[in-house]
Amino acid sequence: MAERRWSELRQALQLPKTLLSIYKIVREDFETAALDEYLWSFWGFHHEPHDLHYRARPWQKVQLRAIEPQDVVGIEVWEMALMLNIAMEDEEPIPEYTHQSGEGFRFLLPKLGRYMGKNDEQARFGADHDLEWCEGAWCAEERRHSNTLARIIERLMKMPPKRDNPNKPMAVTADEGAALQHLISRQTSEWKASSSYVIMAAHATGHLHNLIRNLERDEIKHLCIMSAADAYLLGPRPWRRFLDLVKKGLGNYTSQKKSRSGGDAFGTNPVTAIEGIAAHLLTEFWLRKWLRTIPLRTLTIVFEMPSGIPELPAFAPAPQRQAQIDEALKNGQNKRLKLDRWEPEQKRRALEQRRFEESYAGVIEETIESQPEGFNGAESPGSQRENELRKLIRQVTRTGTKKLRICLLGRLRDFQVRNNRHVLAHGSRTRAQ
Repeated sequence: MAERRWSELRQALQLPKTLLSIYKIVREDFETAALDEYLWSFWGFHHEPHDLHYRARPWQKVQLRAIEPQDVVGIEVWEMALMLNIAMEDEEPIPEYTHQSGEGFRFLLPKLGRYMGKNDEQARFGADHDLEWCEGAWCAEERRHSNTLARIIERLMKMPPKRDNPNKPMAVTADEGAALQHLISRQTSEWKASSSYVIMAAHATGHLHNLIRNLERDEIKHLCIMSAADAYLLGPRPWRRFLDLVKKGLGNYTSQKKSRSGGDAFGTNPVTAIEGIAAHLLTEFWLRKWLRTIPLRTLTIVFEMPSGIPELPAFAPAPQRQAQIDEALKNGQNKRLKLDRWEPEQKRRALEQRRFEESYAGVIEETIESQPEGFNGAESPGSQRENELRKLIRQVTRTGTKKLRICLLGRLRDFQVRNNRHVLAHGSRTRAQ
């Protein structure tokens, strides 16, 4: 016990340095260019499946064999292994998670369900016909996590971890109430995972640090997409969303202490608890800052444009059941396009803005094209060209309508998301060939 207190004291003395490391990691991995790329990768999965980048986020190469206990800094090796073990048990049941989301989101947001998993009929068909259970991009990225975590633990502790206590996901139905709760649940899980890996990365060096950053960036990508889906379905609601996540997160924390291996020791280190709070707040701050810049136009294109990938095989339902499915899909789309789940005032403003942009579409296009090269040169967020265009938009709309200013700024951000760094790099490679 005395040795543990001494280790906590040493960790406390290093706390300012650790918090600075956490800030730098979050600031780098939540930069606008990265989140733009992650959001557009959802569109890419549905429309450019030949691009492997959209099938699974590429990992930075690391040497697992080079990882040693001395790569853990600022905390005890056993505590790092404990955090890794809890994460491993949470990550383990990926097939169940994919079924949860495939069924849960099938009517609420079908493209998200397809991205993450299979619905009931598809899952049964796949199991009966020995088909691959993991076909969505979310699944392809998540299924590499638990084995990676197990191998890290083995490198640190010099023995393989037990894998007999995986999380037991609850079944999720496709009705709207359950689906919306699942949307909150998945965001909470991605938020917690992102923040936890940020803390671990701040206490790691060398190949261990780089490998944990691979895990962390996968989770940030998923958090980005899930949060954008929340904004599209429910409208801008930063504080209500935050409270939903905190409430769900506290419930998950209590559950983990009871059910995870070593969970009774989870959260007993007050210094690590401070680091955890800081990581969660920083990730939420930078995500929220990015999310409020994404226009409804972009979210609609990302989540509504008909998917170009083939439908998964499934049992053909009876005609009556098929009619129910078709009706539920149609009703779900109508609700989304009419913004029926948004708060009344936000819905009113958003629909007014949409009508304005539709009514003056020609004028808007002429305004954009009248500038030299339109938005070209402003692909990178924060660039000098972007700053010049923002200043110009403010000048042009100074005596005009606020709706035109909102529209032009939104079109600029839409342009940047569509022309994110992967798209530009891919285009450069194509031209070079």
